[in-house]
Amino acid sequence: MPPRRTNTQMFALPGRPPETIDLRGATYRLVRVFKHDFFAATCLYETPQPCELSRIVVKFARRQPFCGLPARWMGRMMADHEQAIYRALEGVVGVPKWAGRLDENVYAIEYVDAVPLDHMESPPGGFFDRLGDLFDAVHLRGIGYCDANKRSNILVGEDGRAFLVDFQLSIRLRDDLPWPVRQIMRAVVNYIAERDLYHICKHKRRLAPAELTEEEEKLSRRRSGLHLLHRKLTKPWRAIRRRFLRRQYRRGRLLSPTAELESHHQPEKETWRRQDDDAR
Repeated sequence: MPPRRTNTQMFALPGRPPETIDLRGATYRLVRVFKHDFFAATCLYETPQPCELSRIVVKFARRQPFCGLPARWMGRMMADHEQAIYRALEGVVGVPKWAGRLDENVYAIEYVDAVPLDHMESPPGGFFDRLGDLFDAVHLRGIGYCDANKRSNILVGEDGRAFLVDFQLSIRLRDDLPWPVRQIMRAVVNYIAERDLYHICKHKRRLAPAELTEEEEKLSRRRSGLHLLHRKLTKPWRAIRRRFLRRQYRRGRLLSPTAELESHHQPEKETWRRQDDDAR
C-alpha cells in the first residue's frame, strides 16, 4: 500500500516560503522557520547588505484553501489586524519595530535576539517586573494582548529585557467606531488587560516563586467567571483537536512543509506529539 500523502492543508503554506525577499531596497535570504501552523508561517530572513535591519521576522499568513474552501481572506485580515496593532504600539520598548508589508498576506517586523520563555526553566531575576511594565505600556495604548498564557509569545533578551510578539488575538480600542460600540470595546479591552496580568502572575508563580508578592500570589489564582466558563467550553475542543493531531502525526501525515527548517525545540507541538513518542 503506498504511503498516505502528508496533510499540508493543516499548515498556512503548502510548501517552503520563498528563498529570498526584497524589502526596503535590500534582498533578504531565508534562514529558518520559527513556527508553521494552520494560521501562519513565521520565518527568519537576513541580509549581508548594510541597512537598518540586517535580520527580520517575516510572517506569511494563511494562503492556501482548507477543505476546498478559500482561506486567503483569513490571512489578509490577520495581516491587516497585526499591522494596525504594531502601528498602535510604535515606540513601546519591548515591542519589535514594524518593518513593512510585502503583500496582502505577508508582513515583516524587526528580529529580536531573545529566547522564548517556554525554552527556559527560570528567567533572570526581575524579569517579570519588567514584563509587567511592558504590559502596562501596551494596555495604556488601549490594547488587550489576549494571548499571555502562551509562554512562547514572551521573549527574554540576553540582558533580561522582556519582549512581546504575536498580536494575532489582541484587541484594540478604535476611535472610528460608534460611541456605544466603543464603550463595549473598552470594557472588553479592560477585561482582557486583567486577564493578561493574571497570566503574568501565574507564570511568575511557576517560574520565579521567590519573587512573587502576596498580592501577586492572590492574583495568580483569581480566575473570573468568564475565565472558568471559557475553560469549560474549550477544554473538550482542545481534547478533540489534540487527539486528531496525534492521530495525523502517528500516521505520518502531519508533516510540516518546512520541517527541515524547523530544527529547534517547539514546546507547543509537544502537547500532541509527546504521547505518541512516549508510547513508541
